[in-house]
Amino acid sequence: MARSQELSRLFQHPASTAQRHYEICRAYFLEHLSANEVAQRFGLQVNSIRTLVRDFARHPDLNPFFRTAPAVDRPSPTRQSVRDRAGALRRQGHTLAEIRMQLQREGHPISEAYLFRVLQDEGLATKGQRCRPVPRPGDCAKDGSLVPAVADVQQLVLSNGRQFPTKVAGLFLFLSQLLGLDLPHAVRQAGLPGSELIPPLHAFLALLLPKLLGHRRISHISDLCTDEGAGLWAGLNVLPKTTYATDYSYRPDRTMHERLVAALVAKTPLGDPPHSFNLDFHAIPFRGHEPDLEHHWVPLRNRALPAVMAFVAQAAGRRVLCYATANVLRASADEMVPRFAAYWKEETGQYPARLLFDSRATTYAGLNSLNQVGVGFITIRRRGCGMLARVRRLPASSWQRCQIIQAKGKRRQVSYLEESARLDGYEGPVRQLVVTGLGHESPTFFLTNDRPEPQTAREVIQTYASRNHVENRLGEQITFFHLDCLCSDVRLNVDFDLTLTVVADLLYRGLAERLKGFAQASPYRVFRKFVDTPGSVTITAEEIVVRLSKRAHNPLLKEAGLTQRTGPVPWLAGRCVRVECP
Repeated sequence: MARSQELSRLFQHPASTAQRHYEICRAYFLEHLSANEVAQRFGLQVNSIRTLVRDFARHPDLNPFFRTAPAVDRPSPTRQSVRDRAGALRRQGHTLAEIRMQLQREGHPISEAYLFRVLQDEGLATKGQRCRPVPRPGDCAKDGSLVPAVADVQQLVLSNGRQFPTKVAGLFLFLSQLLGLDLPHAVRQAGLPGSELIPPLHAFLALLLPKLLGHRRISHISDLCTDEGAGLWAGLNVLPKTTYATDYSYRPDRTMHERLVAALVAKTPLGDPPHSFNLDFHAIPFRGHEPDLEHHWVPLRNRALPAVMAFVAQAAGRRVLCYATANVLRASADEMVPRFAAYWKEETGQYPARLLFDSRATTYAGLNSLNQVGVGFITIRRRGCGMLARVRRLPASSWQRCQIIQAKGKRRQVSYLEESARLDGYEGPVRQLVVTGLGHESPTFFLTNDRPEPQTAREVIQTYASRNHVENRLGEQITFFHLDCLCSDVRLNVDFDLTLTVVADLLYRGLAERLKGFAQASPYRVFRKFVDTPGSVTITAEEIVVRLSKRAHNPLLKEAGLTQRTGPVPWLAGRCVRVECP
């Protein structure tokens, strides 16, 4: 048989470890090669050659070189059982890292890549996920911060004698109002969503809390995630994290927002019906990149920007925001005034007495629909060149004069001309007042249908001047409640954020009216002097005692009766709360 080079290479370049060891020992002992020469031939280290020949010299036996190692029975996990177990753990909400650790404890050591493929085949893993371990509560995160506990209503400890400090002790001043508004019933009636760990009422309170503190959404929740007092106020052990706030804000729909606000406003005394309302639009600008939003005029920037258009209604008597929505498009903006009138009729059983709004709120056809259902209105008309030219040609004897009172008691002398006008889409004549001296270069044209009762020209002008309060209130909310912060780390749904603002404004308005001398105070002033107060919490078997730090305005809290014991608080296991002021 011919000798081939391929067969000779099998002896020159051993493939198995046993054959390589045999050839090394043969070259060293039979061919008398040095350790360096053998190492060079087989591509090994000299020390490895010396160790191998030394061990063979101690036990010279050729049998191990020609013996086949028996197969070792290694237990391998059943693929289907691993798939079923991994899928079950994933459906229970465990992370990939937790699933891998659990499978290892059960005797199924699998790699990250294999686990990811298994879950991806089952549709339980998305691209980009990894099996990296998740920091546990009490551990340190990558930036060195402490990982807070998981928000869980079952972990709230109300044991007798428990004490702890808190930075938000002043928030407990709102508890009596929340009980008076029957917030638990309002949340149930609205049908807000929740979970086993964080029920609906606790979830809403947890997101309302930062709004009451006036903190910017870029960091407000993270600042309080370890404050036990903040968690106690919401009926939880701690507040949920920023990701929860973002996810939850997109779960309630518009109908839930309306039912919640309607239930709270129904418990708010607005005076004898029917009520008058100030209506206004506000553009909430977006400062991010590539927004899918319409462009609206932003007065502070003096140009049109990507923004969310919000519509609000304020009770003219108590200056309480009773309705708000950010679900407004430019095409449907003209319908908001008649739609609000219909909404109020559905909620209270009667139409508003009078609505005050500017020229862009609705059309002449919208004014006609209000007049047909008996709703009064006072609005201003857009000025055209022909209208202004006609007014300038009128003789001075046609004008009358009166005095009106503006903000902060400032008096102003104005001139007015009273007449009737015909409008496209409006049935019959409408009363029109042309007024100069209101601080504008051109005259202002007022329109009114004299409902529910006729007013003098001075009363019409004075009534509409009070509408500026709604714009002032929006300015306060933009400053304190940060209504226009649409580019922050906590990306809340704008409509839900507006609903939180309405509830927070309602609470601040109620608290300000109870404090002597602060009935007209802004939310920021009430927060700075009363709510922004640290303290301590003591839990007893019958009640929860919140002791505020000593401050100059604490005697006003006692005079207002805010230190009296509240009724049972449902989200605090029925415990009563008492605020102490030194």
